[in-house]
Amino acid sequence: MGRLAHRIGFRGRLVTAMVALVALVSLLIGALLMVYLFEDEKHRALEQLSIAERITHEVIERRTDLELSRLSVVVRDFGFRSAVASRDPGTLNSALENHTGRVEADFALLLNRQGELLASTLSRALPDITSGQFANARKNGADRSFLTVDHRGYEVLVIPVEAPGLRAWLVAGFELDQELATVIAQLSGSSVIFRSSANDPSKFTSFAASADIKGAGEQELLGPAGSQNFIESSRYFTRTMNLGASKEGSFEAVLMISRAASLENYYSRALEIGLLVTAIMVLAILLALFMARYLGRPVLQLARYAQAVGEGQNPKAPDIRSGGELRQLRNALRDTLARLVRREAEIHHAATHDDVTELGNRNALMQAAQEGFGAGTPCSLIGLRVSDLSDINDTLGIEFGDKVLLGLSQRLRDELPDASLIARTGGSEFLAMVAVQSPETLERRAQALHKTVVSPLSIDNTPFSLRITLITLQLPTDACTTNELRRRVNLSFDRAQQQGVSVTRYEPGQDESHLRELKLISDLHRAIQYGGLHMNYQPKLDSRTGRLLQVEALVRWIHPELGFISPEEFIFLAEQSGQINDLTDHILQRVASDARAWFCKGLDAGVAINLSAMDLTWPKLTERIATIFADWHHSMERVTLEVTESALMDDPEEAMATLNRLRELGVTLSVDDFGTGYSSLSQLRKLPVQELKIDKSFVLQLNTEPQDQLIVKSTIDMAHGLGLKVVAEGIENLDTWTLLQSWGCNIGQGFYLSRPVSADDLTQTAAAIAERQQELADITPEHSS
Repeated sequence: MGRLAHRIGFRGRLVTAMVALVALVSLLIGALLMVYLFEDEKHRALEQLSIAERITHEVIERRTDLELSRLSVVVRDFGFRSAVASRDPGTLNSALENHTGRVEADFALLLNRQGELLASTLSRALPDITSGQFANARKNGADRSFLTVDHRGYEVLVIPVEAPGLRAWLVAGFELDQELATVIAQLSGSSVIFRSSANDPSKFTSFAASADIKGAGEQELLGPAGSQNFIESSRYFTRTMNLGASKEGSFEAVLMISRAASLENYYSRALEIGLLVTAIMVLAILLALFMARYLGRPVLQLARYAQAVGEGQNPKAPDIRSGGELRQLRNALRDTLARLVRREAEIHHAATHDDVTELGNRNALMQAAQEGFGAGTPCSLIGLRVSDLSDINDTLGIEFGDKVLLGLSQRLRDELPDASLIARTGGSEFLAMVAVQSPETLERRAQALHKTVVSPLSIDNTPFSLRITLITLQLPTDACTTNELRRRVNLSFDRAQQQGVSVTRYEPGQDESHLRELKLISDLHRAIQYGGLHMNYQPKLDSRTGRLLQVEALVRWIHPELGFISPEEFIFLAEQSGQINDLTDHILQRVASDARAWFCKGLDAGVAINLSAMDLTWPKLTERIATIFADWHHSMERVTLEVTESALMDDPEEAMATLNRLRELGVTLSVDDFGTGYSSLSQLRKLPVQELKIDKSFVLQLNTEPQDQLIVKSTIDMAHGLGLKVVAEGIENLDTWTLLQSWGCNIGQGFYLSRPVSADDLTQTAAAIAERQQELADITPEHSS
């Protein structure tokens, strides 16, 4: 025995030990696998159900995203919007049927803004859409729900049709049918049933199932799910998945895997394990002998080489002296490594470079900026945006536009040779990172770049000039994260476009101001809707008698977080965000309500209301004023609408048409802030106004400024010559009031006479003015000599 061991040697003994160990381990593993195989099969089935659940969720979510994307295209389609605007039933039905076919919806409804039906592709009873769904669709851009129609389940999407403002609602239904269930079943390897509880959580109705489900199996799975989201079944492993709920009940998908298949798999795997153990024992002996004698060293070399390749290294290929498959394997690994390196370089280049200019792209710039932020390395940023690139592409073609981009990119390379990165970060936007420089040096460099870039560019032997905007930022001073960088670059470009200058530097505070504006715009909508604004009223007195004639309505906003917000600020934001007409409508209603209330208390006073320039282009302005003041307790001439001089000059023709309609309604029209605009006397003479209000900048220091006195007196004489009444605002002392009386000013307004007060305090303020009436009226005779 000892001589046999000596003859076998160390390698033989090692092979014998390896074979014995493999046999022992194989038998032990086989025994353990036989014991735990059934539980393993059950676990595999449940794991497969978990995967099926994720796949089902992903399929339905992607289906919904696709449906919403298609519906968004429909509601932005000009033809569809035109059909909605026409309100013609034939046109609406035709457009709805056509576009429904395009988006592959099973049914579609078109509702007006009040939710009333305009058109439908259904011939049966219509699904009920709740106001909550409309509100959610208005807030989020779309609403998603589930319902059953004729024992069929549908995913229902509600999306607003805007052009601009809300025009209608588009409701589209997509059936949860057998085709969808079969697709999910094929992807997940499980069977699928769609069911709903129909308002009774213990009773479910199936409305679709994958093609492999038979009727008997389907009936077994219509009971309620347990606490672990599975249904007791002798035939299936199950998992229930909640798709959503509606007023009709909950919608679920039931995922199933056959227990019989798992049991069959168990026997099959048990047989395979037995055969595998036997085969392993035989092959282990042969393979161990072969590997130990012939392949030990080269296989180890190849294993180490493959491991290095897998770790991302680029090692030298091992020297395999034996031929055949091992050499081929070595060569295959070497060639694979070369292809991987080349492909990785191509992918990295495509991910970080623009395919037109070969400059870096947004990913490259953001990565470089992030690395710089992380390392604390400062740098300067120069941004360039071409103003009319889209027009060039539309008129001269994409190919010509690409040539423009190539020429521009070459100029950037020539002018910024020291730039660490030049990137095309958008269709017409370029950003360059250069070494940190002082603001003055960076400004001069940007100006030089602007001069070069705007000079004629030769495209196909044709000189071509570009209009561009340049910005500069200092990193990380102006932005220390990639999110701040993106936001502040856009803010700087917007500011540059507004100012119309060649080079604009980012100014600290712009970002905070922008975020404040966004918050105010959002909160203003809620303040208008839920009564967050309040009204103050400033009395206007007859300069001859000192009697209260009228009050001017002044809107005020005390923000719950930011405190008092200047009317100039939030009115400007209302104009910019398209809320000005809603704000004006709200003010009109508040003023009419307050005026009726104080009239019932015995106070007789007209009202003056300020209009925005954008109100003059609001088609419903005259109609809304007529409706709101329909039961006005005075004649309509006691309602004065004040329009600034600049608003009248923005669009004189439209303003004239609106003012004529308002004049026909009977209201009094006043030119507010007169003297601060650029209207001519000939334009003023043509306007259908009855009153002129001198801007307070000429009145505040009237008693001490001779030039203001000359302007105001001349304005009063001119207005009287044109047959207009004159109102002076900003009266803050007795001397000013006296001068205006002596010059024949008709009406006065200011802190000296009365400060603005709330509607509740107006009656008391009117009483105080009445007590001073004789005093104020008697001033004129004393000072007119």
